[in-house]
Amino acid sequence: MKKVIKLALSGIGIGVLVLALKYAAYHLTGSVALYSDALESIVNVATALAAFFAVRLSARPPDSNHPYGHHKAEYLSAVLEGVLIVVAAIAILQRAYFAYLDPRPIEAPFLGLAINGVATVINGAWCLVLLRAGRTRRSPALLADARHLLTDVITSIGVFAGVALVAATDWLVLDPLMAVIVA
Repeated sequence: MKKVIKLALSGIGIGVLVLALKYAAYHLTGSVALYSDALESIVNVATALAAFFAVRLSARPPDSNHPYGHHKAEYLSAVLEGVLIVVAAIAILQRAYFAYLDPRPIEAPFLGLAINGVATVINGAWCLVLLRAGRTRRSPALLADARHLLTDVITSIGVFAGVALVAATDWLVLDPLMAVIVA
């Protein structure tokens, strides 16, 4: 169980690193699609924290109030992850709507995409680690976190393509539309 706790704790650090990279990409470019990717990373950090606490709690032995153990804490962590994803989607949709009404050019798109690409590779590698560990250790919290990261990697690839298209075509409306797809 100590390995699962260490993985969950490492997930927090990796989540913060990826968030910093994605926020830097958004800040450099002003892209709403990259904003949506960064916002999703805030959810990743929050869910990594929830997974860490859930895994620590579930490691406790059974007691008089919990004769079968504390394993349900991991399922609650997975539910919290779903709720946070929905909240992030609503915030992304709001931002995309206003960007659609007032589209703006993307600044330094290729540098922003390079930074976001590094964050996506880190997320992809960490996703594989969590999938393997979650299956091996039968941890619902780690598996939920891994699956969430997998969707984040997929949407990041879509964001990359969308922002690259905006840079290549100057169709500014693609940026908020890509954010809607991410949401």
